[in-house]
Amino acid sequence: PNLELDISIPLRFKVDVRAILRKKRDWIKKKCVEMANSVKMFDGKRVLYRGAYHRLVTVRSTRRKVRVWNGKIALPICDGTGLKQALKQWMRSETEKLVRGRLASHSRRYRLSANGFSVRDTKKWAYCTKTGDLVFNWQIAGLPLDLADYVILHEMIHLKEFNHSRRFKYELASVCPDFKEKEAMLKRFVAE
Repeated sequence: PNLELDISIPLRFKVDVRAILRKKRDWIKKKCVEMANSVKMFDGKRVLYRGAYHRLVTVRSTRRKVRVWNGKIALPICDGTGLKQALKQWMRSETEKLVRGRLASHSRRYRLSANGFSVRDTKKWAYCTKTGDLVFNWQIAGLPLDLADYVILHEMIHLKEFNHSRRFKYELASVCPDFKEKEAMLKRFVAE
């Protein structure tokens, strides 16, 4: 988190650490720049929602209505529910709504349809199964809308072309000409 590099080597391991650092210097610098420029979805006090940080405000309530206004999100916490759990449930719900709407729109426009979709706790932003099901990370609602839309489109193109071949990139470029810029922007966002 503080961009410090820790090096651990076995006690009796004979190695020139400085030589390794010199050899890997460019890679280390690149990774430090990536980490310094990364955007975290949740930093403990704020959450990224539709591409903008919102301050989390918790309210004790039995009602589950979440309020979003002026850069704040009022998140009701019921007895026994922690902040992270409540946030995750709400973000999952927001992601489901977003994906459902965009899939319907894109399905009509591009004549592609998935067998179904789910929102899960995944390491990737999304993936397509061989059976034509689409799986999306629960934090997609935190991304800027154009990037969330790109992730959805990317996976829909996998319904046509299952791999990342030249043909896949051609199909993707036909619906999203700036897909390379979108991919680069997406790498800045770090899912929890």
